[in-house]
Amino acid sequence: MADPTANRASNGAPALQRTAFYVGGYEAVGGIEAFLFDLLTSLPPGGGRRTMLVWARNLPEFSIIERAGIRVFRTSLRSGCRFGWPDALLFARHGSRLKEVDRIVFAKIPPRAIFEKIVRTARARRPQATELVYVTPYRPREMWPAGPMPDYIAQGLDRILVQSSDFTRDLREMGFAGAIDLVPYVPPAAATEPVEEPRSGRPFRLGFLGRFVPQKNLFFLLEIVEALRSSAIELHMFGGGGDDAALRDEASKRDLPIVFHGIAPRTAVPAAIDSCDAFINPSVSEGQCLVALEVLSRGRPFIATAVGAIPEILAKGRLGAILPLDDVPGAAEVVSNFVDEWKAGEWLAADVATAYSSAYSRAAIIGDYEKLL
Repeated sequence: MADPTANRASNGAPALQRTAFYVGGYEAVGGIEAFLFDLLTSLPPGGGRRTMLVWARNLPEFSIIERAGIRVFRTSLRSGCRFGWPDALLFARHGSRLKEVDRIVFAKIPPRAIFEKIVRTARARRPQATELVYVTPYRPREMWPAGPMPDYIAQGLDRILVQSSDFTRDLREMGFAGAIDLVPYVPPAAATEPVEEPRSGRPFRLGFLGRFVPQKNLFFLLEIVEALRSSAIELHMFGGGGDDAALRDEASKRDLPIVFHGIAPRTAVPAAIDSCDAFINPSVSEGQCLVALEVLSRGRPFIATAVGAIPEILAKGRLGAILPLDDVPGAAEVVSNFVDEWKAGEWLAADVATAYSSAYSRAAIIGDYEKLL
């Protein structure tokens, strides 16, 4: 594993290390992608010693990342994911750039054959001199529910960055013996004056922000809304994905009070959050759930299933409520009780934003990443 003090500048201070971020597939909408963008554009200048390897279409985010001093090496092939073709092409085109780096940070683990090639390439000239780091996108036990972590991953990585103490416990139980550091995703700064909408004379606006994919369990959310039909609640859905058409069709068939807003660009996310009174996430699997931090930073409570790091987030203050998984009557009761409290004057935006700000210091967390990476 790389020693951060092994190479020193002429003045005796530790030299800037060469770090490559192996991202693999990058989508315009995604939690790990939003985290990477915030991290790479927030770290102090790296003197041209940071690179990013990614397969994706040419997105505006890459120009912003490059202006922050990170060189982006990209391929555009996105078909054949199940066969690992995009990662194979990315490695063939740019994998040689990993030979001389001090650290490789994985945001996603590529297919086994590519991962093992990366390990061999990184350590071919300087065995054990390159540190391989992984930032967990989901809770480990949710990624590998059937058993231990695959040996090639456990033995190939030196360090894993996790966002919850539960993740650390999972990794030790699953056989990972390397270093583990608990550091949250880079959080958005709390709104200094969160918007507080008038509460009388209108329905309660419940929001969902994210991808419309099976992991998010959104047909269960439709069941909750139907169970709350008499409670003057509207669901506002911001996002898109493979389940989009089916969700719209089902909502229309049931005549549910749901408004589909489409995908909200990152610049439009604050306004989308401000337009709702609270947000809900019925996922079956999560990592830290960056959406939770975005929502809380705007002073909006978060109601979510107890997956990923969500229990640890909501335990840091009066920030929201836990939703039972796949229990429609129980989930509807949680939401109904929450709405009653909101109507009684609780859950003020300023109170939620203050509790969030106390729990998540953006400057301190960026400093932690600077030390680790």
